[in-house]
Amino acid sequence: MTGHSVHLGVYAQDDAAQLAAALDSLLGQSAPSDDIVIAVDGPIDGALRDTVTRYADAHPEIRPIYLPANIGQGLAAAETVPQCRYDIVFKMDADDVCMPDRMARQLAFLDAHPDVAILSAHLAEFDGDVDNVVSHRRVPLTHEQIVVRARRWNPLNHPAVVFRKSAVQAVGGYRHVPRFEDYDLWVRMLMAGYRAANIDDALVRYRVSQENLDRRRSWAATRSAWTFHLWKHRVGFAGLRDTAAALVVLTGAALTPGPIYRWVYRRSRT
Repeated sequence: MTGHSVHLGVYAQDDAAQLAAALDSLLGQSAPSDDIVIAVDGPIDGALRDTVTRYADAHPEIRPIYLPANIGQGLAAAETVPQCRYDIVFKMDADDVCMPDRMARQLAFLDAHPDVAILSAHLAEFDGDVDNVVSHRRVPLTHEQIVVRARRWNPLNHPAVVFRKSAVQAVGGYRHVPRFEDYDLWVRMLMAGYRAANIDDALVRYRVSQENLDRRRSWAATRSAWTFHLWKHRVGFAGLRDTAAALVVLTGAALTPGPIYRWVYRRSRT
């Protein structure tokens, strides 16, 4: 396989120390990338801007792309993913940490399975210290299992995804679908006939906290969920039963008291 790019989004609310840890985990890969794109979604300042500048100055493979205004994750990715130099593009969040062999293992899988256009893996969820793993977010492994899961739930972990950019662009790339930008893209790719897979291991440490768990059950997130799942039904990807089941669970989560929701969430992933 030739080269591979990394695409990482940053915006003003990200933490500088967490971004540094994420970048260090990319630079320390056993199969490192020579094209790491940081999509800076709107103005940033202080320690966060200093961190982006310091890493870009010290590592020529890191290329910040500064967007003048905050336009959201989907539109920022739509504008900057096409600027990645290679067709193989790894996704990464600004507050997560890659395992040192993540890229090598996913590249080897794609090399052995040229028909796969989207590849992800399990996540090891941590709270505070990166070694404090509190739960796992597991995903189905085969294409057929992924299609079934996708009718109701997101079947791929976005922070652990690598895709073929040509396939992503062929279905229109990322779109503005708040909180569902990745799931929306996977559905369109699966509907277009592209194949997906997951590696049966946790290749990324994913940061969880009370704050981001509570964000998932906000009414804004619930409204977005209704819009997305009804669209998924309308385009014929998900049947009425799967759509109703997803919306009942997501609406129930919004109505559940925070401490109970967090307990159920952790219990469901251990």
